Amino acid sequence: MVSVKFNLLENQKQVLKYEKRTRYMQIVAKALAGACFILTMISMAGYVFNIEQLYRPLTGGAATNPLTGITVMLVSLGVFLEHKKMWTKLVAPLAFAALSISTAVLADHVFKLQWMQHLMPFSELVSAELREGKSNSMGLNTSIMMSLLSGAVLLGGLGKVKTAQVCAFIGLAAPMLSIIGYAYGIAGFFGQMSLLTTSYGLFLAISVLLIHAQSGAVHALLSPYIGGRIARFQVLVGYFVPVLLGYLFVQSLVAAKSEDLFGLYVVLISWFIIVLIISSAILQESIDERRREAEMALLQAATQDSLTGIANRRSFMERAEQELHQAKRNKLPIHLLMIDIDHFKSVNDQAGHAIGDKVLVAMAKVLTACVRKTDFVCRLGGEEFAALLPNTDAAGARQVAESIRQAVEAESVVGYTDIYGAVTTSVGATAAQDHEDIDDVISRADAALYESKASGRNRVTLK
Repeated sequence: MVSVKFNLLENQKQVLKYEKRTRYMQIVAKALAGACFILTMISMAGYVFNIEQLYRPLTGGAATNPLTGITVMLVSLGVFLEHKKMWTKLVAPLAFAALSISTAVLADHVFKLQWMQHLMPFSELVSAELREGKSNSMGLNTSIMMSLLSGAVLLGGLGKVKTAQVCAFIGLAAPMLSIIGYAYGIAGFFGQMSLLTTSYGLFLAISVLLIHAQSGAVHALLSPYIGGRIARFQVLVGYFVPVLLGYLFVQSLVAAKSEDLFGLYVVLISWFIIVLIISSAILQESIDERRREAEMALLQAATQDSLTGIANRRSFMERAEQELHQAKRNKLPIHLLMIDIDHFKSVNDQAGHAIGDKVLVAMAKVLTACVRKTDFVCRLGGEEFAALLPNTDAAGARQVAESIRQAVEAESVVGYTDIYGAVTTSVGATAAQDHEDIDDVISRADAALYESKASGRNRVTLK
């Protein structure tokens, strides 16, 4: 019993820890999206004020194309507005606009068209740079990446969170491939994707994944339980170790083709490891969740009355001992109420046991409503209930007992009170003395309850 209660407390702590981590990840997602939006605005300002360094960080390197900048701003704004009640309706239109632009550019690449060049802002400046032999295009890898990320935001806004995570995860491959290319010096890996675009894509993909951290693969990866902890460690080790070893190995190679093949091998094997680990984390989290549910059900069966949902006798006795000890230590008054439904046998005989169960459930509801959050109620067995009232004097105990008696009498139970009349209760109340244990207190409260019944029932007796 103690072990089960301890495990429950640990589970509650882990759940709170996970919820806090999820909220933190969503804050990080919005921060990354906001940063991408601001930095992309700065890059676009480079076109407005003709400052090449703002959109082309490396002299002679690739530039962030205006169409890329527009799609990044639309997607980052969509992520930033996610979960904001007043602005959530804008998420889908923003994502759809970004998806339309990126898929149109992708169609240009596939079908060798040039439609988007005529619709692109600052087209004259871009055309002039292209004539000079500079790289300034929304390349194939960038258009694929932005199509996937904008599609992920759109799907997330429509409630298809798990599918959105799959799209964002695949989209994350493009900037990470580009990072490998820049790190290894393999131009084929980053192509026309600038260092700025690589950074925007990486942060944006992470923000799209984290904004829905409460579901799917990200949920499994962030889990505070053993599966999540193992998965996080394996992802870090499984990616960064092969990348580091690959970098060191590539530096020792001479043949360019060997570099290309080995770099591609490192990327593929790293992604294979990550997919494998996350899949196992999802499976383990699913198994562990069923275990926690079963453990919770066992605890409830051990501490709650199955019919009424309030505490059972065993749970009450444990709690009562603790409250009595605390009351003695702090020299505070504490009262116990014993409550019994009058003539309950006749309820079952007249209306049947199903109606009798409804009366017991109604009784538990009334008891819970009439006491404070610091009080404790239970079903001791049959039609007998108890209420423990810490830090309550005799006047307060009588007031609570009377309110329970009156509330029960006024309670409506369809199938009984509308046919046979009101249900009534008898209540016995007593104060715990310093030298008494819980059995002594229950015995005196029972004696007070007997006096209430002997005096005609539907009354309160305080001893």
